[in-house]
Amino acid sequence: MWKNQHTGAQTLISAVFWEPFCAATAIETLLRSGFDDSDILALGILGGRAPDLFEFLSSTGLPSIEAAYYNDCFRDGAVLLLVYLEVPGSERIALDVIRHYGGLQPPADEIPTALLQ
Repeated sequence: MWKNQHTGAQTLISAVFWEPFCAATAIETLLRSGFDDSDILALGILGGRAPDLFEFLSSTGLPSIEAAYYNDCFRDGAVLLLVYLEVPGSERIALDVIRHYGGLQPPADEIPTALLQ
């Protein structure tokens, strides 16, 4: 079982990928860019019906609104990539890599209104 070892003042970047191979390439590029493999987590459902992962996603450090959004994305076959940033200034590199390979972050206008209250 995965245990969230990332707490405190770390920055968490999350993105959803609709193509698993794009997520894998983004991970490879992040590793080559100096990120540690223990700071990268990828989650996806390869087959069958996706279970409700809201509680698990919340335990990763995601805000509840994002956890709900990503939980819905799993039902459509998405892969979620989480990158915990330990090094100041590494956020720009991670975001550039994620966006380059098609990673999408939840747009505020697509988060269900009920979750914003």
